[in-house]
Amino acid sequence: MTGWSAGASGMRSERLGRTATDTGRFAVLAIDHVRSFAAAVRPGDPDSMGADELRAAKLRLVEGLGPHAGAVLVDPGFWTGAGAAGPGTQHGAGLVLGIEDGDYEDARSAPRLLPGWDAARAARLGVDAVKISFYFDPDGDTSAAERFAADAAERCAAAEMPLFSEPLALYEDPSDRRRAVLEGVRRFGGLGADVLKLQFPEQPVENPSRQAWAESCEQIDRLSPVPWTVLSEGSDYRLFRDMLGAACRAGASGFVAGRAVWRDAATGRASLESCADRLRELRTIAEDEGVDWRTRSPGDRTAAGGKPTMEDVP
Repeated sequence: MTGWSAGASGMRSERLGRTATDTGRFAVLAIDHVRSFAAAVRPGDPDSMGADELRAAKLRLVEGLGPHAGAVLVDPGFWTGAGAAGPGTQHGAGLVLGIEDGDYEDARSAPRLLPGWDAARAARLGVDAVKISFYFDPDGDTSAAERFAADAAERCAAAEMPLFSEPLALYEDPSDRRRAVLEGVRRFGGLGADVLKLQFPEQPVENPSRQAWAESCEQIDRLSPVPWTVLSEGSDYRLFRDMLGAACRAGASGFVAGRAVWRDAATGRASLESCADRLRELRTIAEDEGVDWRTRSPGDRTAAGGKPTMEDVP
């Protein structure tokens, strides 16, 4: 199998490498939440958290936890408010910038980029990669989301900027989660992203079967044409640790984790050091059990026509 970098420009591959650990695994600390950050810190009154207070709280987490990550994912508001002087880079970690207009609470909004932000601007600022998140209904019309993802990938390619793409599946019945997540891989995995940032394909509380977890993650790995990571989605830390292990053993290249790592430090229920221990433990799992992103070729697992299909999954 040829390496991922064979299908990308040298600059793009180099930038993506800066978001990974030296062993080629992704251990990304996510602090790009906006309103949902305030909701996690002050669930009873998130609107009481002003912009300066929110920025200071995020900066504390970045400075305390960032040195233990391979990269830090932040939002442009925090990045520019901090002076674009290097939170996430001053300690050697890479920098990923979330440039979609919205937050994790905006489930039904049409996908779009933040006004004034695109891959070219991120590249000029020295960012290592950009991230887009968007919701989709696996049983509905996903054409707008597909256009958004494909357009972002095209702009990233022009700017030689790596793209983390996060398709977030909407579903009502927990039993539909696996199908919904896999459908997201099928529809969006072949649209030009460099890395997929995915929901864990099982509802871990409703379905605690480790065998089912392994089978679902293996299906993702067979279907994905690019390296993929698992997001924490606000999970309990210990549960996410087990989910990450299952994903990495099946072929994931690491994680992008937010609240599961930093929530207790942000709310004062735990120290920064104890949350740093969590991040170090997750990074060890990714490095010991995950797949080096450089060993995956975009297109190795795509069907005729260049887009993966559900036929690739038994």
